[in-house]
This record gives sequence, C-alpha cells and structure tokens, in this order.
Amino acid sequence: MYQWLSAHPEVFVPVKEIHYFGSDLEHRRPPVSAERYAELFTPATAEHRAVGDVAVWYLLSETAAEEIQRYNPDARIIIMLRRPAEMLYSLHSQLLYSGEEDVEDFAEALRLESARREGKHIPESTHKGLEAPPTECLYYSQVGAFAEQVARYQKCFSQVHIVLHDDIKSDASLAYRRVLEFLGVDPDFEPDFSVINPNTKAKSQALRKVIQSLWFGPLRRVVPGPLRGLGRRGFEQLQAFNTEAVARPPLDPELRSQLQALFADDVDQLSRLINRPLHLWQA
Repeated sequence: MYQWLSAHPEVFVPVKEIHYFGSDLEHRRPPVSAERYAELFTPATAEHRAVGDVAVWYLLSETAAEEIQRYNPDARIIIMLRRPAEMLYSLHSQLLYSGEEDVEDFAEALRLESARREGKHIPESTHKGLEAPPTECLYYSQVGAFAEQVARYQKCFSQVHIVLHDDIKSDASLAYRRVLEFLGVDPDFEPDFSVINPNTKAKSQALRKVIQSLWFGPLRRVVPGPLRGLGRRGFEQLQAFNTEAVARPPLDPELRSQLQALFADDVDQLSRLINRPLHLWQA
C-alpha cells in the first residue's frame, strides 16, 4: 500500500517506518526530533491533497494514537490487518531476514515470548536504522491481538478506514480505490499492482551482520553528509546482493490451529469493532 500511495500524484508519503510517534516502544536508536520529522514533509506541494506517515508499529503502540491526535486531531487513519496466524508467520520470517530474530523455528520463537518480556533471549541486532522495529516486535501474541489496538484509534479519531489483507487478495484495485476515496483524492488512478514485497531471506547471516554493522555502526558518523546518499546506495546494493526471494514453507497446520484458538476471542471482538465478518480468519 505504501508503494501504491507513493505512486499517486495527489498523495505524499515520505520514507516509511520513521516512527516519530509511539514513545512507549523500545526503539534501539535515538528518537526522531520534531525538526527532523517536519523536514521529511518539506517536499510536499499544493498538488498533494493527502500527506501522510506510514509506520507499522504505530498500531502496536499504546500511546501513538493519542500522540497522533495531539499532533493532528483531524487525521484520517488507515489500518491494514491480516489474519493473525499468517501475519505472525510472515513477521517472524521478516525479523529473521533483518536480524531482530535469531530463532529460526517459529514455534520456538513463540514459546520464548514470556522470557523475552523479562529481557532474556533478545538478539543483539545490528539493524540500527530508523526503520528498525522496536524490541516489542518479538512479543508475538501482543502483536497479533488487533482488537484493542484498533479500538484505541477508533476512540481517538472519527475517520478510521480498515483494509483487510483478504480485500487486497480478492480485488487489489477495489481495495485501493476505497482507500483513495477515503483520503479524498482521485480514485481513478491505478498503480502497478505487482507483488512489491515477496518473502526474502539473507543468503548469509554473517554477511548481513557485517553489512549492517558498517552502515549503522560508528563508521556512519564519520561519513560526511553529502556522501551519505552514495553510502546508502552502496548499502542497498550490498543488501540486494545478499538477499534472495524464497517461497515460505506452509505454516504447520497444528501450529496454525493453536494460533487460531489463541486469537479466537480477539478476532470475535475485532469483528464487532469493524462491523465485518471474520469467520474465515478461523477457517
């Protein structure tokens, strides 16, 4: 959705995952200043009828909704949701790729959640960029419990639009059009709906750590500002060299059933909140 909105001539979204809001989350990098956050939006022009911020972890945060409301009480909120079992399995894969997770077995990573809440078994990630997820990304059962997360935004904002992953799978063009209508921009624009973000895997975890340590480590501080754009391109090329798209193995049926049982009550509550049937999420 970020890529599709970026392509729209009447929509401006800066680089995603800045996470200016969500002060309760434990980000392993310095906070973003108000000045730096404002600078991200300076390229926006009068032609951009909708200007927004895209960040995954605003939903998990217990404070982000109120912080956003104080910043802009008239904000329009778009929330994208996926079946919890599938979403967590995908999240685990992404965290392995970026280095926030080091337990390759998904079931074992789920079992470690209680220990991780006590500060144990948390990987020493070398991913220190602004877009790096907070430590709470490892609290899988909390990440997948959507009802309370959605309720916080419904309480703070009168305009909240829910997009289900199933909607996009069923008819991406229609789901996108409804988002554009919600934002009040030209709904007839259509981007390229090709797959933007396939499942990826680091070819070498050792090389991934070296690449991230070089880019996010002390060396970055001594690189002159004008050269950082060149450095970022080099970093991205190295990352691409060390990345391969791979098909994710199917989620174990027994584990899927366990996750569906875990989130059953939350899914029922979410269904009532958004006034949409979600029985297929438990199928």
